[in-house]
Amino acid sequence: MKKIIYAVIAIFMGSAMMFAPAFAESCTCSDGSTGVKTSILADGCSCDDGKGSSVMHVLKLVVDIMSVGIGILGVIGISISGVQYLTAGGNEEQTRKAKRRIFEIVIGLGIYVLIYALLQWLLPGFNGV
Repeated sequence: MKKIIYAVIAIFMGSAMMFAPAFAESCTCSDGSTGVKTSILADGCSCDDGKGSSVMHVLKLVVDIMSVGIGILGVIGISISGVQYLTAGGNEEQTRKAKRRIFEIVIGLGIYVLIYALLQWLLPGFNGV
């Protein structure tokens, strides 16, 4: 019975993905041509000029959302670990765990900064999109 339910859900989700482009909103580009609205956060209109600029707009949107999300998660993680460090008292095991978590979060943020810098280097003009 579970297999049938999973199959029905998979078919429904697959068909929904197949028809999703039909529901895309169109918008007018600066040159008067018709583009596709790709941004869910702003009133962004992605127009294809043959140079891949629409792909850059979508990539920039994804990177911006990831940057905000990683920043928020980093602040929350460091705050929680800081509270754990402060409330550890004299327990050396709890203190060591909290320090380790803070160290891992800082390393993760550093890796993301390096990946972001690599993206800036590989895609010149990425900031100007």
